[in-house]
Amino acid sequence: MSRVSGFPGEGGQLKIDHSNEGPSGALSRGIHRFRRLRGDERGQATTEFALILIPLLALVSGIIYFGIGLNYWLDMNRAANQGARWGAVNSWPPQCVRGSASCNSTNASTACSAVNAPASNAKLQDVIRCAVRNNPNVTICYPGKTPGAAGNLGPVRGDPVKVQLTAPYSFFFVNKVRITLTANATLRLEQKPTLIDPADPRVQGPVCS
Repeated sequence: MSRVSGFPGEGGQLKIDHSNEGPSGALSRGIHRFRRLRGDERGQATTEFALILIPLLALVSGIIYFGIGLNYWLDMNRAANQGARWGAVNSWPPQCVRGSASCNSTNASTACSAVNAPASNAKLQDVIRCAVRNNPNVTICYPGKTPGAAGNLGPVRGDPVKVQLTAPYSFFFVNKVRITLTANATLRLEQKPTLIDPADPRVQGPVCS
């Protein structure tokens, strides 16, 4: 058992003698001290976690949104290559097949459900736009040629056709930080581009932007 000596009320000192206490008393004091130290450590761990939580969330969110942007960019490059191939052969089935009278029944605001319908006679720009989930702007151009012009001024077989896709992209937690995703593809015309509407503002030339 513990023994108390001294009289604090008379200027003495309070002393607790643990020399005579049994093993159970020492164990009880050890458990009490451990619980007090563990409580202090818990508070310290909570504070440290709060300090690193915001930077950790920003890092994880940045990695996720970088991955989403990369996926969009890869899809845009795939669509640009496919679009350049369609433009080179002057056919993009099933919406517009070679031999059609015209394929200009859509515009940039046409819903993709209407664009992707078989035999919709949709423009090539809109078919490419609806092939990607982030709704990019699509431009077709003929470097060094004037769309719709006759003779040597207009595009003919063997001339290059370029398809360009652009789309803005921003991180949700930093809306002011915006980047522009861009994808380009250029191929040689295998057929004269009679089904690409030269009057569409999304068809450019002779200087491609």
